Amino acid sequence: MALIGLLLNKRQRIPYYGTLSRKYGFQLMVFDAENIHWPTATVTGLLLSRGQWYETRRALPAVIYNRCYPEDKQVIAQLETILGKGQVFNSTTLFDKWDVYKILHGFEKLQPILPNTKELVVDELPELLAQGTWVLKPRLGQSGRGLYQLKLQGDFVVISSGMNLPLPLPAGTGISGVAAVLTGGEPYIVQAYVPSAVYDGGLFDVRLVVQKDKHRAWVITGELSRLAEMGSFITNQFKAILHPREVLLSLGEKGRAAYKVMRRAALLSAEALDGPLGHLGELCVDFMVDEDGHPWLVEVNGKPDKGLFFELDDENMLEQVYLTPLMYAKSLSTKLPWGKGSRGSIREYMPKLIEGGPPWNPLN
Repeated sequence: MALIGLLLNKRQRIPYYGTLSRKYGFQLMVFDAENIHWPTATVTGLLLSRGQWYETRRALPAVIYNRCYPEDKQVIAQLETILGKGQVFNSTTLFDKWDVYKILHGFEKLQPILPNTKELVVDELPELLAQGTWVLKPRLGQSGRGLYQLKLQGDFVVISSGMNLPLPLPAGTGISGVAAVLTGGEPYIVQAYVPSAVYDGGLFDVRLVVQKDKHRAWVITGELSRLAEMGSFITNQFKAILHPREVLLSLGEKGRAAYKVMRRAALLSAEALDGPLGHLGELCVDFMVDEDGHPWLVEVNGKPDKGLFFELDDENMLEQVYLTPLMYAKSLSTKLPWGKGSRGSIREYMPKLIEGGPPWNPLN
């Protein structure tokens, strides 16, 4: 296998890559931007070869897998100037939630599973709260930070977050000022709250990891459910990691149908975002399932947390999540034009997937 570059915020030995390197014999150069020597197009980093780590200086690898979060646009642009367009993938890892929503909403098949989402205008909150419960999310947020649920109860608006007990405040125009303080002037979206089904006393989500494989096609390599603490609406603060099929089984046939819909939607979402958000090689799509068994696509993240898959005790899935992007990187080392063999492949495949779906399938 050709030498693959792994660009991190800070170079470090990642033990599981060592395990895979011993098994498959690949070479990986792990480095950060600070150790790139631009005049000579070389880099000092950690070379992983057949399970052993060495500190060394080498020419920049022909293909680079970006795992910096957030991404450094300037560094990626400089690397592509040297290596060629498309030789760095995951050129965006911190997704703007509003941009993601607008792109996905442009696909008619996805519209029925996208919660109503708007750019936050604090003066419009009183009118929105009269229509239902909403979640405020920072457009560039991560790990559940800065999330607030606003729910109208009688003459009060109850504000919940992952950090504090629910806070009731008088309803009315004053809530706009409170929201302005909570958001601190950052750009936010406001998303309709999904009344999630409950498993073992807590809300749960379904996360599907979608990655490009050695054929440059989008495939689902990992799946898990995060089970929230009782009373919490934020699954980032979870009490357990479970397999989605275990959780969805509690919903019977509706759960099985929702699972099929989510898999189709995750593939289509990856295809839709690849290009408009840059050259992507992986992402994860988060869903909630409501009390009626209807799935809702609530978020897409550009840097899947692979560490969560150690909780599932599924070695095959864990291996696929880590190995598949390396196989995609190897395919790019052939220097075929970016996207050859993959662009359009999901769009061509989607109708075949949809035809076999259950009658109530919202993607029909």
